[in-house]
Amino acid sequence: MGSTSNKTKIKPLQDIILPTSPPWKTEKITGDIRNVMLVGAALIATVTFQAGITPPGGVWQSDDNQGHRAGHAVYSDQKIPFQIFLICNTIALTSSIFLLLCLTFGYPYFLEVLIATISMMGTYSSGIYCITPYESVSFRLIFVAAPAPIVIRFVIWVVASAVRRLIRLPK
Repeated sequence: MGSTSNKTKIKPLQDIILPTSPPWKTEKITGDIRNVMLVGAALIATVTFQAGITPPGGVWQSDDNQGHRAGHAVYSDQKIPFQIFLICNTIALTSSIFLLLCLTFGYPYFLEVLIATISMMGTYSSGIYCITPYESVSFRLIFVAAPAPIVIRFVIWVVASAVRRLIRLPK
């Protein structure tokens, strides 16, 4: 067992924030890794989109005397858990879409991927609006949750850039 160099030591915090450069400035990702990430991101986007449009428990099939309306999510009777579900699902969807856009940036058909993802988010939003009985509250929460992955990545990028500059400054 020889000594391990600094380059091979595991640095957990650095591993989390490492991809902090915009997609056009990063090193090229190998084809195999990129393909695995694309498949994973596409699967997550598919599952989360479907979970949002067809929520757990389904939707009420007809109006009844207990205040249930046809087309509203059955799970929405539990207001707080349903909102947590919507927020977490939306964050997962936007994270996977952001990853798809980053991985396809600079490749042929990027514009088509961008248009498709924007359209998918519009469809997702309108679907959530239709199945949620208290639209205004849930929509405010979703509009806060949707850009969260991108904002978090941007904040990490800014902090990491500032730290890199401080490290490079002469003492």
